[in-house]
Amino acid sequence: MARKARRVPRGKAAGARAGRATRSAAAPAPPPVVTFLSDFGAGSGFPAQMKGPVLRALPGATLVDLSHEVPHFDVLSGALLLEACVPHFPAHAVHVAVVDPGVGTARRPICVVDPSGRRLVGPDNGIFTPFLGEGASVHLIAAGGPVPEPRSATFHGRDVFAPAAAWLAAGGDPARLGPAVGDPVRLDWASPTPGDNGLDGACLAADPFGNVLTSIRAGDLAGRSVREVLVDGRPARFVRTFGDGAPGELLALVGSSGRMEIAVREGSAARELGIRRGTPVAVAFGAPGLVLDSTPATLDAPVMARTQDNQRRSSRLQHELPVAYRSVGSFLTDWATNISQGGLFINTRNPLPVGTLVKILIQLPVAAFPVDLNGRVTRVAEFDNQANVVPGMGIEFTDVDSSKKEQIEAFVQKLRLELGA
Repeated sequence: MARKARRVPRGKAAGARAGRATRSAAAPAPPPVVTFLSDFGAGSGFPAQMKGPVLRALPGATLVDLSHEVPHFDVLSGALLLEACVPHFPAHAVHVAVVDPGVGTARRPICVVDPSGRRLVGPDNGIFTPFLGEGASVHLIAAGGPVPEPRSATFHGRDVFAPAAAWLAAGGDPARLGPAVGDPVRLDWASPTPGDNGLDGACLAADPFGNVLTSIRAGDLAGRSVREVLVDGRPARFVRTFGDGAPGELLALVGSSGRMEIAVREGSAARELGIRRGTPVAVAFGAPGLVLDSTPATLDAPVMARTQDNQRRSSRLQHELPVAYRSVGSFLTDWATNISQGGLFINTRNPLPVGTLVKILIQLPVAAFPVDLNGRVTRVAEFDNQANVVPGMGIEFTDVDSSKKEQIEAFVQKLRLELGA
């Protein structure tokens, strides 16, 4: 016997259609992103073993290595790297940090949700200190919950933290991992103390170039004239960027992490001066001195010269991005503006001569990895305060393949939408 079609009341049918329309119109969830930081060493197999559980659970996940070269057992260096890297990732990313000399002991495995909603998993040994501000929540990763019992007492990065990150990246609620932790371990986070018309701070850790991060932050200097910086009694000239110093000169500047750094241009401050953790740094305020700008003055930067073909095909938008570039004998970091498929303008007081070939590394927020490019300096603008001309150089890309073009254009178009340009 033929079955009768079930009649659906008109109102319910309309509601069902509206529900389907709402679901189809909803934006798709962004693909999961998981980052990894450890002291395992990039040449070891341990980072790969951590990634395996994530890819088994989330085959389409984007996995990013922040660093696996944290000095062994150095929790403070790991915390500083997290502080510098994590804010540049999308909010839905999950961050695994494993600098864990206490693995297998009574130290707690935890998940931290910072006041901005960023999620981090790792040992409760202070590595998450930068993210434990007011409004942060911390949960124990309890055995028998969403994360299985660890197979090993010595590799919680693989057996506990990676599975927890995969579960969170798939939409898991941090509160379901385990009970709240009200007393997470915090490092004795060095803060500058007021000195005689200045600040007294300390060196904390060195990066791979030998630039040394200090306990003094940009906010401690904002709006104040820095007259002198002393590193263990040795004078360091306070500058805006590495290029403002002479080769071999001892410098102090606020780096991309937002902390004052001690550097030797084209050298290693840590190695050449023997700077170690705890080396004192003193800042004196007063005239004459350099006042740190809150943001680089690049919005009115001159537009770089481009061929008519590039001008027609490439969208351009003024925007600030840190960019690293290398020519023969130098490696510099400055601010880039006016980026397009055809090239960019770099804001620097020490531009390279027209015709110089450079290698460029630029991190676009829409790209998982930095975009590396070759270019040629096509224009130089000298600083002119009266004419409101920002110093710098225009660089034309010489090897933009289709993949790199797509990444750059996606970034430019995203900015156009956000800014209504």
